[in-house]
Amino acid sequence: PHLDLSAVRLAVEMRLLASDVDTGAFATAAGMTRLVPAGTGTVSVILKGPGKAWDSIFENADGSFSATFGPGSLNGLNLPAFLKRNEQGGFFALDDVADGSLPIDGAEIKASISKGVARLDKAEVNSQKYKIWLSGIASYAGHGLALSGGIIPNGQPAQQPAQQPPQQPAAGGQTAVQAPQPPNQSLFFVGGNWSTPFISPISRGISGQ
Repeated sequence: PHLDLSAVRLAVEMRLLASDVDTGAFATAAGMTRLVPAGTGTVSVILKGPGKAWDSIFENADGSFSATFGPGSLNGLNLPAFLKRNEQGGFFALDDVADGSLPIDGAEIKASISKGVARLDKAEVNSQKYKIWLSGIASYAGHGLALSGGIIPNGQPAQQPAQQPPQQPAAGGQTAVQAPQPPNQSLFFVGGNWSTPFISPISRGISGQ
């Protein structure tokens, strides 16, 4: 009898949990060389997908990814120049503001992966002066990016806490409720791909001076 294996799809499952990882080297090995914190951290990866080669597996994989980073640096980012360009408005390439490094206190990334597309559930970087956050999707096939993000001065919440707003007297002796002010942050969109991302300003909140 003849057994036809042409229609058989091989499924591969990968589970990785590692601590004290050199995150810069790990990211380079995974093909992610842009805006990945350099330092040590804990990484958890669970992937399952069909295929015989790593590329085809990653392009169709389902699973999750999470990482927690300790103190280190975010290389390839001149943050003052980034904030200045974002404040000015107009598209610009990340390469235009890549001549710098940002010392960080820590970072956290959590992503769910479906059919080779990662959706960022949480991505935050904390530095001495600022918090940087990202949300959106990134695909393995084509390395496409569709992310939104913001940079918030430290000590200022991303969302105003629930509290009683100050009350001010209004005309006629009535009491007017003052609406809480939105946080002062610099918002942007990240498009393009992993190797050549571009930035499009959404809001020009802070200058970085």
